[in-house]
Amino acid sequence: INKHMLKQNRGVKYGIIAGGITVGIYLLFYLINKELVFNSFLNWATVGLYLAIAWKAIDDERQAIGGKLEFQQALKVGFTVFVVANLVYYLYYYLLHGVFDPGLEEVQRAVMSETLEARKGMLSEEQYNAFQESLEGDGLKVGLQNTLLTYARSLIGYFLISLGLAALASRK
Repeated sequence: INKHMLKQNRGVKYGIIAGGITVGIYLLFYLINKELVFNSFLNWATVGLYLAIAWKAIDDERQAIGGKLEFQQALKVGFTVFVVANLVYYLYYYLLHGVFDPGLEEVQRAVMSETLEARKGMLSEEQYNAFQESLEGDGLKVGLQNTLLTYARSLIGYFLISLGLAALASRK
């Protein structure tokens, strides 16, 4: 990736930054305590990080053109940040969980079981049993196919967030 392309494509540039920061954070938590990697607060915090960086990329794009940003251009820049950031993250996720430390599957199973037990009172017996069953077998095993599918599914939500950001940015 050359510097000229990154300067021209703020979505890619900021996506690499967001993905890199996210990977750094997850790697730090992994090195401190593997269980922290599965903390739901950490997942939501990365969504907030992506959101802030996507907004910065959109704002930089608006400033670069010297005024009002069209909805389509804001959508393109914002969504590109999410696509690239999540691509960087899911590459890391696959390599860590699927290649370097496949034992994380058991750590995740233990964390999810603890969470399920802690929230048992909020679930019906059917829901509890369904969640319990989902923790058995190979459902948590990380492979290339399910990593790609999870990545693709995540982009649906990020596209919706990008629509909101683009609507806000194009009104400025």
